[in-house]
Amino acid sequence: MGVAVQLMVDAEVSGVLFTCNPVSGDPSMVAVNASWGLGLAVVGGEVTPDDFLVSKVTREVVREQVHVKDVEYVSAAGGRGAVRVDVPEERQAVACLDRTALDALVAVGRRVEDAFGSHQDVEWAFARDRPLLEGLFVLQSRPVTGLPERRSPSEDTTALGLVMSRFGAGDEKA
Repeated sequence: MGVAVQLMVDAEVSGVLFTCNPVSGDPSMVAVNASWGLGLAVVGGEVTPDDFLVSKVTREVVREQVHVKDVEYVSAAGGRGAVRVDVPEERQAVACLDRTALDALVAVGRRVEDAFGSHQDVEWAFARDRPLLEGLFVLQSRPVTGLPERRSPSEDTTALGLVMSRFGAGDEKA
């Protein structure tokens, strides 16, 4: 048995990233979900997080969906627990990650994936009281499970393709 004691990060922004696209299984993409504050509002279903899909290779943002995030959880005074607060109206519909933050997350995701040797589901936070690039914390990482099976581009799954593969292209039986 092991016991881990971890610093409570007073997160300005937190979320999860997958070092592959968890929907398609595409290993060239990093999928990021993020919201203001601690992750409790996302886990509790109180907000829909911003959603980004970023190329691991080019760092191009392939998809960006920004959602209204009207509540966040912040560290309680005295450092014990968290408090639910309203997000100021001017920040509610604003992306909580900029290009610099996304680049930092992709870089960290790649390092974590390399270290573990498999696609990872990484929980992270940017600390409120630190400069952006010094304030990125990896909170937890675990292997991505339940990925869809990837097919090779040449694999034809149409009805005709399945029939042809069963009988062989050009075979007299077909």
